[in-house]
Amino acid sequence: MITGHEKFRVPDINKSKDLLVEVNWTKDPKIKDCKVLKFIYPNGDEAYIKKEHFNAILFAIGNEKEQQKMIPQKITRVKHYETVVSVKAFKNVRKGENLTFPISISLPTAEEEIIGKVIPR
Repeated sequence: MITGHEKFRVPDINKSKDLLVEVNWTKDPKIKDCKVLKFIYPNGDEAYIKKEHFNAILFAIGNEKEQQKMIPQKITRVKHYETVVSVKAFKNVRKGENLTFPISISLPTAEEEIIGKVIPR
């Protein structure tokens, strides 16, 4: 993500009037971190669009593959451990009797955040 002040030129297909998009133009918490986009039209007019509205438009006009690339996913890799636990009881069970039971433990080893299609390993 862009954290500093930036301006982008969006080229007009007719090559006559490019559009400017500006982000992080102030330290205001409502504006910084690319929360609001400032669109500057060739005549100098400005429009302010929330990032989530702009993303919703991009998602809506995208095809299936483009939409899939925009959806973040989390992958957590897990290791399974199986073992047997043995306990020696001293009360409520015959003294000296061993209780043995199997257990299975799942421990996450790594978590990744990806965008796009999940590729199995």
